[in-house]
Amino acid sequence: MASPLTRRTFMQLMAGTGATALIAACTAPVAPQGGSAESSPGEEQVELTFDMYNFDPWLVALGDMFEAYKQEHPNVNAVVQSAPGEEFWSRQEARLAAGNPPDMSIGDPGFFGRYAHRGFYLDLQPYIERDQVNLDNWFEVTVNDCRYDSSTGIVGQGILYGMPATYVGMVLYYNKDLLDAAGQAYPDESLDRNGILALAQALTLDANGNNAASADFDPENITQWGVSMIGPYQQAITVWNNGSELISLDQTQSMMTEPATVEAFEWLASLLHEHHVNPTPAQLAGQPNPFQVGRVAMTIDGTWNVDYYGQNLEFNWDIAPVPMGTAGVDRVTYAGTNTTHIFKDSKNLDAAWDLLQYMVGPGGMAYFAKTGTPSHKETANSDVYLQGEPENRQLAVAIGEYARAYYPGLKSDLWKQIYDAELEGLWIGQSSAAEVLQSIHDQITPILATPVDEL
Repeated sequence: MASPLTRRTFMQLMAGTGATALIAACTAPVAPQGGSAESSPGEEQVELTFDMYNFDPWLVALGDMFEAYKQEHPNVNAVVQSAPGEEFWSRQEARLAAGNPPDMSIGDPGFFGRYAHRGFYLDLQPYIERDQVNLDNWFEVTVNDCRYDSSTGIVGQGILYGMPATYVGMVLYYNKDLLDAAGQAYPDESLDRNGILALAQALTLDANGNNAASADFDPENITQWGVSMIGPYQQAITVWNNGSELISLDQTQSMMTEPATVEAFEWLASLLHEHHVNPTPAQLAGQPNPFQVGRVAMTIDGTWNVDYYGQNLEFNWDIAPVPMGTAGVDRVTYAGTNTTHIFKDSKNLDAAWDLLQYMVGPGGMAYFAKTGTPSHKETANSDVYLQGEPENRQLAVAIGEYARAYYPGLKSDLWKQIYDAELEGLWIGQSSAAEVLQSIHDQITPILATPVDEL
């Protein structure tokens, strides 16, 4: 059985997300062209190039989309220029450095901020205003993923340098067959942190059939776990729903040692070492995806697997919202966006802008609908996307209303590398949450305090 996607493979983060940010002064925004040849369709042939890594769902969607666009605009020939993921970004960087960019490109969380900071992308705000484009037609979180503030190095605010195509985010997947066998109700929007722990205990079984709430449960001989919810996005979600942050929203201070942050990690560690309802790294080592093979009953995972699971799972399943915390705050989850961009030095700015509007509007989004959730609200809430498994597929759309990004910005790769590495000590039971988080805090504080132009 094939393995499910991770966000890394889905978004093709294959070019070293820990690379040092390349920073240079931003150039001034470019105003919309007027009177140029490409702004008068029908007068001459225009060829537009769209840079894309080798990812079959998008390559197929773009090919069909560009052919449909050509039917309506016979003088515009849009072509995809693709390359393997491991060489795509280095190739694109070389072209940009040589002043020979494609007209358009897919974006990436690991590169968007750097490219925007260096002035490679076209500022779209003048075009938005000229053509009276209503940005409310797209989910706000996805539009914000196209914004960048060069003064702070933060993605999510500032100038609009692209438009959103599809988004993916975290939901709770559950195996209906395993819940039925345990006599448990399916999780829904009322589920909170206490509820998922109780449910996970009922669904974690040892070789004798005892669940984790039983006095006879044998944690050394587990055959089925109740939940899997340890990972960068899952951890952030747990902290957010506990009313805290990993770092401050202005990305200048660590909040790793805040009591609510520490408590959230203590709770996550307890799933592994106290309650034994979440598999440990050692238990997962060398094993196939445990949810896919029926050894984990619930998992917090990305909606990038919705269509994959619909094609590959051999049991009954569905999705629910991520559980709320117990701090009395509104539910929040993670979502990230596949963004699309026009390069400032394109020779066909108006033609590229017209194509971009088609790509992210109802016409193009119909082709993107099986590669992720359309960022365009009307398309996402239509049968174009909602047909198919699972039954609660609408929840993959709903997260667009209460999701947020995972601290994107120029400093992100630097502090997240330290954060991910240090947390391993907590997950293997080597150190306490307070000890690990203090170590992370001490190491990332200088990074967060550094002005972006001094990185």
